[in-house]
Amino acid sequence: MKITMNLPVEPAIFFKQLQLSALADIRTHTGREPLPGSLRGFSYAKKWPNGRQARLQITDMEPNKVYAYTLATPQDDFRVSYRLVPLASGKSRLEYEESLVAKTVRGTANNRVSGILMGWFRKRRFKKMVLKMCQS
Repeated sequence: MKITMNLPVEPAIFFKQLQLSALADIRTHTGREPLPGSLRGFSYAKKWPNGRQARLQITDMEPNKVYAYTLATPQDDFRVSYRLVPLASGKSRLEYEESLVAKTVRGTANNRVSGILMGWFRKRRFKKMVLKMCQS
């Protein structure tokens, strides 16, 4: 899934929100507080209340430009990338991309069907989340 949005804020403002979110997640799951500049390559185990587990690794972190990570579960590999492009007059463009690669044929079919059925709702929810991040 790819989403491109023009944001009413500078790249630095939105990137700061992404960075704060990543640091809060790391603190919640590990109890550690790494320095923002040391996040590239940082990896940790993530657990959800329903018992599911995954390994999250921050694959790219370039201040005010790129934030990307992979989330590996026993069933899927999920890749996410946020790219920020500065525009004129304190605005920016967000280029969001995510991909889900299943580890089985059945998982691939399941992901394809759920992507078709839920894609519109996920895009809509994502856009609302981004605008809230810009406001805070």
